Amino acid sequence: MVKAEFIASGSEVNFALKIACELTANIFLNEESYSHSKWIDVRCNSLQDAEILDELMWASPENILLPHKLIHNKDEDIHINIGYPGTIFSTEKNKSLINIAIDLPRDIENYDYFYQLVIEDNSTLREGAAEAWNICKQKGLNPLFKKWQ
Repeated sequence: MVKAEFIASGSEVNFALKIACELTANIFLNEESYSHSKWIDVRCNSLQDAEILDELMWASPENILLPHKLIHNKDEDIHINIGYPGTIFSTEKNKSLINIAIDLPRDIENYDYFYQLVIEDNSTLREGAAEAWNICKQKGLNPLFKKWQ
């Protein structure tokens, strides 16, 4: 069964993108309370956000190189993939999904771990996370909610 966590990630997308870098590093390096996954998919709201995240991951967190790529760049040796609406991630096993997008993906059951970054903007991004929470509850996933460190 998918382990689902919702993480309060500030009130704007750029801050959530920085958190996505740190969360990806924690998963990739098997740090703190995060389980290692062979594959990490990061789903953004737009191609523009995905490109910003791609650039951020080269520099953040400091002193850590996260081998990643935008999903449309075909390289099967890279296991951290950044996607956006309309992209399809691989169906490999042993995967985590970090979702910054406003909607819950249809294939959430393909993941071992699901992290929804909750952008508390008091508008559509927060509402989208609330809807994702409700869907997770309906699917019997028993999501957890926590604040980012």
